[in-house]
Amino acid sequence: MPICRPEVPRFASASERRVWELLRDQLRGHDLLVANLRITDERKDHEADLVVALPGAGIAVVEVKGGSVWHDGEHWQQTRSNGSHRRVDPVGQARDTKYAVRRYVEQDPRWRESGRSRLRWAHVVVLPGSAVHGGFALPDCPRWLVVDRHQLADLAACLTEALARQETHHRPADDEEVALVAEILRGRGVPQQDVVALAEERDALAEQLTHEQAVILGAISLLPRVEIRGGAGSGKTWRSSRRAGSAGKASAWR
Repeated sequence: MPICRPEVPRFASASERRVWELLRDQLRGHDLLVANLRITDERKDHEADLVVALPGAGIAVVEVKGGSVWHDGEHWQQTRSNGSHRRVDPVGQARDTKYAVRRYVEQDPRWRESGRSRLRWAHVVVLPGSAVHGGFALPDCPRWLVVDRHQLADLAACLTEALARQETHHRPADDEEVALVAEILRGRGVPQQDVVALAEERDALAEQLTHEQAVILGAISLLPRVEIRGGAGSGKTWRSSRRAGSAGKASAWR
């Protein structure tokens, strides 16, 4: 079973969950499987359905498009649940997100300071509900960049093949680099619990309680007798003494 981040992801569609489960079952123990990775840069917001890092191969960014997906000669189309069609761009989404994730990794100080060169990256489109002809090809999408429903049993092998065929002048990742990528994708400089902030919050709470107690004492100052109840250490004696000092008589029950 691969390293899964998160271990139990939430998915927007059943198709994405199905592809994740297939990869979870097909990948090896030292592979990395990241779901729903969001990357924000100066250009725009990106979301990778899946990022798969394979020691000995490289890193693949996967775009999943469920339902009936086809190409009309000009654009990719997808059938909606109500039967209508919409234009989609799975290849462009996968490609743009691949570059965004790659930039994020390579700009991280931990990667830069390691002196490592660029790894082999690929973008892959998975169509779990659609079939694609073996002779299919577009200028920006050769057949080996698309995995259709007939190839799902060999999904992990298809990703490995895509990495072997795309950007072959870059080197595969090793186990240590996959672990480093996993660490980088978790973020850096993440804020930790601040004991100073916690102390200040408690001081503010105590001050607020003191203010509220003063308001209560002011409100009952005209009452001839007051009953104060509370657990041990709740301030009954303090309140009754303040009440007695201001009104001259008070009763406290412990």
